[in-house]
Amino acid sequence: MKLKNIHKILFITLSNVGDVILTLPVLSALKDSFPSARIDVVVGPRPEKIFSKDPALNRVFTYDKHAALKEKLDFIKELRRERYDLAIDMRTSLIPVLIGARNTSSLVSAARGRDRHKRSVHLNKLKNLGIEYKARKDIYIDDKDRIAVQGLLEENNVKKGDRLIGISPACRGPLKQWRTEGFIDVINAILKHKDCKVILMGDSSEASVSKRIKDAVNHNGLIDLTGRTDLNELFALIERLEILLTGDSACMHIASDLGVKVAAIFGPTDPEEYGPTGKDDIVIRKKLKCAPCKKAMCRFDHECMKEITARDVLSAINKLTL
Repeated sequence: MKLKNIHKILFITLSNVGDVILTLPVLSALKDSFPSARIDVVVGPRPEKIFSKDPALNRVFTYDKHAALKEKLDFIKELRRERYDLAIDMRTSLIPVLIGARNTSSLVSAARGRDRHKRSVHLNKLKNLGIEYKARKDIYIDDKDRIAVQGLLEENNVKKGDRLIGISPACRGPLKQWRTEGFIDVINAILKHKDCKVILMGDSSEASVSKRIKDAVNHNGLIDLTGRTDLNELFALIERLEILLTGDSACMHIASDLGVKVAAIFGPTDPEEYGPTGKDDIVIRKKLKCAPCKKAMCRFDHECMKEITARDVLSAINKLTL
């Protein structure tokens, strides 16, 4: 199928930051395939900032899935008035049909062959439309955010030649989170390398985990920037790292997109679907019969995470060039 006369495009994405990052290759493919088209985005409230500074986009609509029915109907009417030539929907919803888009992505999508990764599942929505993706960094980073991050690092005595190891110790799902004591042991080992500095990161809701680590380590080579950057600045901060150690988190997907090496700790979630995608990235996990269970509650004793040792994690980091 070859699309013609595409002037207005609506890209409908998801509601969580990490999930949205995995849809960005689709947006990049749309930008490359239709460089003169006007592209609007529909996104949930939390990840809206991902798109707020991108000069290639026309308008960003914030969609709250918890809004009242009348608000949702008014929203559909507003989109319908735009008369989009193409609507690409990562939610697999009825929005493209309800707004009367001339061309739409399919309601059903699955990864082809053995590749079950969500990034591939999203890209396969473009296959029947004849739209191809050219691999690149898909996250847009504003130069002002790079300057702000440079200032923040200088305030914390980061100097030229310092090797920056990022750690995102918290996850939105508690079952996906490795134990705090393990991170403390790993950080103490990393800081024995005199040229390394460790940066803790995450949003403000995760600050208590980072504070526990910071207080326990008590080393001037450990810098806690948790909650001190907005989402756009977080992109610019992760871009500066040599390695990121994390669980199954939004930071992991950001680092993979930006080409930063990742050591990712996995337990109940499936790295075949959600793991890091860089060629050098390492997934740290225990091969248990119950994992990945993909469940929000553990029926056992969280062995998939408890059995991962600091030695396991340090071995992965060392392979990534420490």
